[in-house]
Amino acid sequence: MGGSFSSNKSSKKTPPPISDIDRAVLDLKVSRDKLTRFKKKLEQDDAKLLAKAKQAKDAGQTTTALNLLKLRKHKQTAVASVENQLLTVLQMVDTISSKENEKDVLKSMAVGKDALQKLHEETTLEDVIELMDTIEEQSEMEKEISAAMGGVPALSVEDEELVELELEELEKAMAGETIQLPQVPSGKPLPETPTTVPVKTATAETAKSSGRVAVAS
Repeated sequence: MGGSFSSNKSSKKTPPPISDIDRAVLDLKVSRDKLTRFKKKLEQDDAKLLAKAKQAKDAGQTTTALNLLKLRKHKQTAVASVENQLLTVLQMVDTISSKENEKDVLKSMAVGKDALQKLHEETTLEDVIELMDTIEEQSEMEKEISAAMGGVPALSVEDEELVELELEELEKAMAGETIQLPQVPSGKPLPETPTTVPVKTATAETAKSSGRVAVAS
């Protein structure tokens, strides 16, 4: 049990030290409470003195009633003085609280300034310009790709077949297979379409005509 008691005792947190400002505020609040109690007592004495003055007057004790009213007047003056003191104390408490809030605000602003300065040191103007240039280059590349994909010119039938074969080659290369693409003939002219009747055909037609002429003769 002794071990558990010592561990519980050591686990208690020590209260933070009271600063001079906190102590001043505490003293002002204590003074405020004392003045409030004193003011309340003076107001009670004022009511009692007034009641006794009325009794003395009713009893024909004019001098006693007058003295009681004088003492009541002093009590009222004391009440006014206490009220002024109490107001001063309250204003001081409010001023200290306001200054504490301003201090916290200034501290937060200083932390924010340091954070911004650190960010500025980590990210220089050159880094920002380089990043903007990279983004612009990528944007231009995307535009060029989109324009190319949307404006591909039409191909001939032969070129379409070659492109399809090339695509098939790419697909099989990706799958681990390879095929041989047909070679496009280079430098060899394509055959021209004949524009005259072949000689062989013309000779046959001439022979036929000659035979007919011989028979007729």
